[in-house]
Amino acid sequence: MARAPEPMVAESAPPRALSDEFRRALDAVPDAVVLVDHAGRMILVNSETEHLFGYTPDELLGRPIDVLVPVPLRPAHAGHRERYFGNPHRRPMGSGLELAGLRKDGTEFPVDVSLSLIELDRQPLAMAAIRDISERRRLEQIRREVRERQRAARDIRRLNAELEQRVTERTAQLEAANRELEGFTYSVSHDLRAPLRQVDGFARLLRESAASDLPPQARHYLQRIVDGTGHMGRLIDDLLNLAQVGRQALQPRLTDLNDVVNHVLRDLEAETAEREIVWTIEPLPSARCDAGLMRIAFTNLIGNAVKYTRRCRPARIAIGNADIEGRPVVYVRDNGVGFDMQYADKLFGAFQRLHAAADFEGTGVGLATVRRIVRKHGGDIWAEAAPDRGATFFFTLGAP
Repeated sequence: MARAPEPMVAESAPPRALSDEFRRALDAVPDAVVLVDHAGRMILVNSETEHLFGYTPDELLGRPIDVLVPVPLRPAHAGHRERYFGNPHRRPMGSGLELAGLRKDGTEFPVDVSLSLIELDRQPLAMAAIRDISERRRLEQIRREVRERQRAARDIRRLNAELEQRVTERTAQLEAANRELEGFTYSVSHDLRAPLRQVDGFARLLRESAASDLPPQARHYLQRIVDGTGHMGRLIDDLLNLAQVGRQALQPRLTDLNDVVNHVLRDLEAETAEREIVWTIEPLPSARCDAGLMRIAFTNLIGNAVKYTRRCRPARIAIGNADIEGRPVVYVRDNGVGFDMQYADKLFGAFQRLHAAADFEGTGVGLATVRRIVRKHGGDIWAEAAPDRGATFFFTLGAP
């Protein structure tokens, strides 16, 4: 908003000593130059003053220099002027002050002011050279922001380096712990085989040799022992397989996943011969992977689909691939009993079962084995399901 001109005061006459050459010299100065008398009235301004503040010389001459100063700063400015004129031995000649200027249209802007005291016709005059430092302030702000961003970038790099070091250390610790756990699992499972085999063998001998002499309840107990040792044997086998997957070094090569799936389906022919299953097998891509481990993974996934569609007439099982967010994904889908997704976090843990053992046999190790195989290949695995609406297992393979 344009400011209304302040009331004019009696114009001070410029000293006679100010020649035309002096005036032309002031007009050549790139800064705004104002001569001010002891009363604070402007007695001479150069052309740059008009350009910088938006006033014509006639609008400024004889008026207080305070018109070029923002209102809140005027009392302090007047006090500085009085001290400047009143203390000749302590005048900051040529000093630079960063203040604020006020244009005719009411806008404020930062200025640098250099003061000098001159005396013409025995009249002390203050000569103020005023420079717009808006661009300098802008550049200083940019430099401050750059420095702050550089400091932030250095902090981020330092934190990233520390985090990377911690991750490396934690990864090494975790790998060591996993190796110890896998070794322990392998040793325990292996050492359990002999005594378990003895229990199973003697229980079967007793059932065969003395079954007729035993009461029905004793025969039932004996059968429970045989069934239990059989189940424990399968658990040990699964534990050994899980430990072996973790200890086994990858032997990656370009593998046609269609061949792997066809091999698994042939192995399941005896189990599915009497079943009504509608298979949908899409062409799968080739992948650089360990063919033996991928066969174990597909055996568990397809075997689960066969098992959990046992009550479906007909069962529908689909094996295919898709592109999800730019990643090639292989999936195995069925229309079986499914599961509640709120328990999905337990799905890939060892011995975690979402269905009763009496309804569906198994040890709860198969999906844990699949996840270990997939992650060993640098991939990921997840599932989508709903109760009585089937389940779909997706997995990716990274570059091993």
